[in-house]
Amino acid sequence: MKSFFIVIYACTLGGLLFFALHRLKMLWLYARYSHRKPVPPPLSGPLPRVCIQLPLYNEPLVVEALLEKVSAIRWGAAGDNAGSRAGENGNPAGKGRDDSGKLVIQILDDSTDETSGIIERWLAAHPEQAARMQHIRRVDRHGYKAGALTHGMALTDAAFFAIFDADFRPEPDFLEQLMPHFMDRKIGVVQARWEFANRKSSLLTRFQGVFLDAHFVVEQEARFAAGLFFNFNGTAGIWRRRALEEAGGWSDDTVTEDLDVSYRAQLRGWKFIYRADYAVPSELPESMTAFKSQQRRWTKGGMQVMRKQLATIMRSDAPSRSKQEATLHLLVGFVHPLLVMFALCFVPYLILAGQHPTGLWEFFNPVIALVIGAGSVAFYITAQYFRQREWKEGVLWFLTSPIFMAFGLAMSVTGTVAVIEGLCQRGGEFVRTPKGGRAVNIGSIMGKMRTRTLFLAITLVELALGSLMAFGALYFETVDQDMLAVLLCVKATGFFGLAAFSAGDVLPRWFPALARG
Repeated sequence: MKSFFIVIYACTLGGLLFFALHRLKMLWLYARYSHRKPVPPPLSGPLPRVCIQLPLYNEPLVVEALLEKVSAIRWGAAGDNAGSRAGENGNPAGKGRDDSGKLVIQILDDSTDETSGIIERWLAAHPEQAARMQHIRRVDRHGYKAGALTHGMALTDAAFFAIFDADFRPEPDFLEQLMPHFMDRKIGVVQARWEFANRKSSLLTRFQGVFLDAHFVVEQEARFAAGLFFNFNGTAGIWRRRALEEAGGWSDDTVTEDLDVSYRAQLRGWKFIYRADYAVPSELPESMTAFKSQQRRWTKGGMQVMRKQLATIMRSDAPSRSKQEATLHLLVGFVHPLLVMFALCFVPYLILAGQHPTGLWEFFNPVIALVIGAGSVAFYITAQYFRQREWKEGVLWFLTSPIFMAFGLAMSVTGTVAVIEGLCQRGGEFVRTPKGGRAVNIGSIMGKMRTRTLFLAITLVELALGSLMAFGALYFETVDQDMLAVLLCVKATGFFGLAAFSAGDVLPRWFPALARG
């Protein structure tokens, strides 16, 4: 039994070390190349026609704010020389109608609730937008988001497509800032960075902001600046129509259509631009269930794209370094089952073998653990500092990093379920992430019995792993191993905290009396 846990623990630690070294590589690439900033050439010649697509499904709490923001975006007659005209005659540049026909806005509305009525009332109250805003309804949700985007493409001859999810709030200069990059005919996508308007609303949103900043501030910038493949993030970016069409268009055989088409386009030679200096505010889920659902879809979709694209990537003529990074990017989901295995075997390993290590393992075990832990902390601290260039952000995150890392460990249960689903399933329902602050209704996630059962099972596993960590903490407290006891207490806090957040959403769905008080 002792040898079994040693072998499992060592293999798990080796896998986690592999992914930790990849994070350190990302930090190195960021440090070496992030000074390379894309400089767009000046626009020349007639402006191309742009279509802004707003794929919507049951977004009553956020759709009006989206329409207000998108309707103010400048392009064409209302946007020419907007910077020099801003404020002339007492009117902000770009606030009037775009009479040039260079901009069309498609509201791709698949909603089944009051969202459609809200859109119709907003359009009726803003007749000046009628010339360029189209409210498009489909008879069904075939293809989900990918299907809606494809349907919209067929209704316009626009050469470029900007896409915004319902919770994004672009500034009026979005197209003016990003479109000039397309003067280079090799550019297929320009992606803006995501920012989070509600990151300080709660402990949950702070946690999400930290983890997502690492992707948008460090990973995406490092990959782009180093000339490697990176992905369009599904929103807050612009596609060249020709790039989309040559890549085969949107496909609904994965639940992350953005990641899928990104690799197909880049394998066909299209270049992507990442504007880390230009951020578009968005909203983080304020419900634990909504956050878990979002992470589950992203991880599941990543596994589906890995199954679909990995062999093609490896056989392609792309540079070897691009293929290597693409492979690691698509394999990163496997960190979740590794973390679950770590949580399962950590306490038994410590009790049966960890107190009396022998040979080289006595040296390598703490060194490997230090590299994994310190590498992760450095990864997230870097993102927090460079997001706003404030050292206080980095210090604050460092002081709270044990709790954040414990929450990350606990999230691995949801991630592991998503990995299994992604490896076993093709396609699947695109479950939207409900947005709209704390008033959001998670019924769209928890409505089906299978989903309710799955989320209840995940919560119970989190409680079980938290109990295992708590048992270990009590055990090591009795044998005067205080440092191990504290470490396990922190890990138990992550599992119990995540389960407690989830229980507030899950239990009322099983026991309606709890919801009624």
